[in-house]
Amino acid sequence: MKIEEFCQKVKRHLEEKLGEEALISIRSITKNNGIELHSVIVARQGRNLSPNIYLDDLYLAYEEGETFRWVVDKILQVYEESKNQNSIDMSFFLDYEKMKEQVVYKVISYDKNRELLKKVPHVCFLDMAIVFYCHIPQEKLGNATILIYSNHLEMWGVTEEQLYEDAKRNTERLLPPKLLSIEDMMREIVTDEIEEVEEKKQDFMEAWGESSRMFVLGNEMKLFGAAVMLYGGVLERIREKLGKNLFILPSSIHEVILVPDDERQEAGELWKMVCDINATQVEPEEVLTDSVYYFSHKYGRIEQLF
Repeated sequence: MKIEEFCQKVKRHLEEKLGEEALISIRSITKNNGIELHSVIVARQGRNLSPNIYLDDLYLAYEEGETFRWVVDKILQVYEESKNQNSIDMSFFLDYEKMKEQVVYKVISYDKNRELLKKVPHVCFLDMAIVFYCHIPQEKLGNATILIYSNHLEMWGVTEEQLYEDAKRNTERLLPPKLLSIEDMMREIVTDEIEEVEEKKQDFMEAWGESSRMFVLGNEMKLFGAAVMLYGGVLERIREKLGKNLFILPSSIHEVILVPDDERQEAGELWKMVCDINATQVEPEEVLTDSVYYFSHKYGRIEQLF
């Protein structure tokens, strides 16, 4: 069974189960890097919040032996849990003056998102693109975001330059930077014994290679944190604190790995490492680039090495 047939079968079964209680629709969604995913939306009458349930992993589980009843039960479970969500007033998004304090930016691959970039305002930076989104306050809707398209700028009567200036002002304020050593990152992930932290560290080191010290740079929300490398003064402060220039390895759109340059690393080997990790360890829609960047005291800016 192809995934398109699977999606339609899911739709029919949900319609039978829920009747007029909800409107069921299937959507194909293009994510970062042009990755196409399939979802089912279960919309309840009188609510403007509806669970957008991705079907691709459920399809794989079904293909590997799970029953179709199990698939439907999983979807219904998400639907039942969503019933406690109240509708929220999204009218603020129609008025730029009301939402401009929530405009922030993230970085994505330029080459892998060429089609998307035809439709969204963006600023080129090396082999990346800075794009903009509305970060909806956590108390309203968790970590929900709304990508800003060119037709939004037309609706608001706002220029791309103004959008960029507002985003630069807001991003560091709403998504403050966070720098962790590998050990501290593992302790945040693992809450059990120190042996498990060491095991996770070893797995990380096997993936990223041996280095005297490595650090993870992202933001407090753990959301699109690779953009932190663009914050004014952040890399310079880290360089001063460590006393060394920095290799920057894009581990995902959510964070980067900083490797202090102790003159033992070879940029070509680091590049091979990044390519391998992106191909085997990172979800395709979360890959940033296969490049290696460098920040030095001499130039005071990010350079692309590979």
